[in-house]
Amino acid sequence: MELSKVKPKKELGQHFLTDQGIALRIAQSAEGLPIDRLVEIGPGMGILTKPLLEQWRHKLALVEIDAESVNWLKKQDWTQDIEIIQGDFLKLPEESLFINGSNAVIGNYPYNISTQIAFKVLESPSKIVFFGGMFQKEVARRFCSPHGNKEYGITSVLLQAFYECKYLFTVNEGSFNPPPAVKSGVIACVLKDNRPECRFKSLSLVVKTAFNQRRKTLSNSLKSLKGIKPGFEIPAEFAGKRAEQLSVDDFVRMAVSWEKV
Repeated sequence: MELSKVKPKKELGQHFLTDQGIALRIAQSAEGLPIDRLVEIGPGMGILTKPLLEQWRHKLALVEIDAESVNWLKKQDWTQDIEIIQGDFLKLPEESLFINGSNAVIGNYPYNISTQIAFKVLESPSKIVFFGGMFQKEVARRFCSPHGNKEYGITSVLLQAFYECKYLFTVNEGSFNPPPAVKSGVIACVLKDNRPECRFKSLSLVVKTAFNQRRKTLSNSLKSLKGIKPGFEIPAEFAGKRAEQLSVDDFVRMAVSWEKV
């Protein structure tokens, strides 16, 4: 693959993966799942697309914001039966991305919008059975972090409430053109069978309120919620704890309580 064909653009956060072995390992992370449509975000010049084609050819769709990459991809013989959507994944409507069935999202994500991509996935978790790929290492670790440490935060709770999240492996800077300033991490998130009984909006409100003042105990950080719903009570066993000390199930329990008030 000749990397000179498409120029990586700094404003788009493009760092093209050059290691085909890494691309294959990322593609294999979704193997064996009942997926009806696989959406790859930011294919660039298709180094990840090619191994994805081996298993998902007639189910694969590419979403690329860069017109130069789109034009290059459309000229390749191996892309002729793939749907290529030019646009910003964050702004495209759900109906243009996903089908009524089991969808998956994978990619080598631009670091500057990777958290926003995760939040968009969480808008439709019942449709997206797999979410995985490559992120900045610290973001990837945060997504998969258990409670009780500093890496654990808002995205950790919200993603793990719906998905079983696993950190797979680390990718060094030299595997990209141009090399990023940080290491990368690859994760795989598989939709849970047992998902929260509360609405995502409620869970998000409780989690964000708790972590926005993460150094305070929950009895203080969640005071504003009592201001909205005076009947809301923080469980006594949580009141003296900080947000990072609560498990995902603990936060779901509070969100369910919030909805019942």
